[in-house]
Amino acid sequence: VRAFGGMIMRGEVLTFDQATGMGAILGDDTARYLFNVTQVRTSLPLTRGQKVDFVPSADLQATEIFVLQSVASPSGAGQAVSRSDQFDLGRVIQRTFTTIRENAAIFFGASTVMVGAPSAVMGLGQSTAVTGGAAVGFLTMAAGWVFYLVGLYMLQGMVVKAAVNGFNGKATSFGQAFDVGVKMFLPLLGLAIIAALGAGLGYLALIVPGVIISVMWSVASPAVVVEKRGVLESLQRSRDLTRGYRWNVFGLMVIYMLLSWIIGAAVGALGLATGGGFLDGSPNLWVNAASGVVVNILSAVVASAGVAALYYELRTVKEGAGPEALAAVFD
Repeated sequence: VRAFGGMIMRGEVLTFDQATGMGAILGDDTARYLFNVTQVRTSLPLTRGQKVDFVPSADLQATEIFVLQSVASPSGAGQAVSRSDQFDLGRVIQRTFTTIRENAAIFFGASTVMVGAPSAVMGLGQSTAVTGGAAVGFLTMAAGWVFYLVGLYMLQGMVVKAAVNGFNGKATSFGQAFDVGVKMFLPLLGLAIIAALGAGLGYLALIVPGVIISVMWSVASPAVVVEKRGVLESLQRSRDLTRGYRWNVFGLMVIYMLLSWIIGAAVGALGLATGGGFLDGSPNLWVNAASGVVVNILSAVVASAGVAALYYELRTVKEGAGPEALAAVFD
């Protein structure tokens, strides 16, 4: 049967989030189709398990949706379904390290150039300042810090895009990732400045408000990269996605913080093994500087991949579909 210029298909509602107006339908062809509430042509409230007729599109969108029956949700009739699964902390961690393994060349290659090299310049400036050239040392450190800042946020854009593509079965070349990193640098920098100011003020107010703000805004950067939202809109988007799962997000942040400390301690142990202290100009000065470079490279990759995995999990749990497909709504 043809209608509205396309074939009608029958399916079943998997999820529908009233807050965003978006949901997912499992078609009879076993494919998952995303939809916006504006495509629903009947007045019945959408709930999990409803049978619907719809017109599928080539990009896996459902249009011209007609509800065939009203189904009571598990928690009461007429209540919209907003989750397709439960948040799984282990799944987020697994995805983090899976995407790092699958994109190791891109992630570590970019991190070495964009984060490692500026970190080395900062280390050079620090060692110069310690060994007598204070003015030159501080200027070198300042230059390294500027390049580090640029590289860090370009890397974040690259990693988020490549990771989310990978979660959805799409490969990303270094050139494609780099292009995203360049385009998203300024929005991500602006986001980082506002988030740092907000969280910083929160930490000054007895620490706890700062932690809450950090958790609420934890997936704002993927909203910028994947959904191409503005800075303030992305902060609000992150608040919406983390709502109901903030203890889970806090737990994940603690795990990654501990992991960062472990990495730092393991790499820093090499410097300690050489003997002496960092500030007295002893032979291990350069070893300590090199250790800092390695820690920065690893931490930048893990943090960016972890945020991407968290964002994917939250959108899958709350909206029932992969972020890359859902992001098509905002293109």
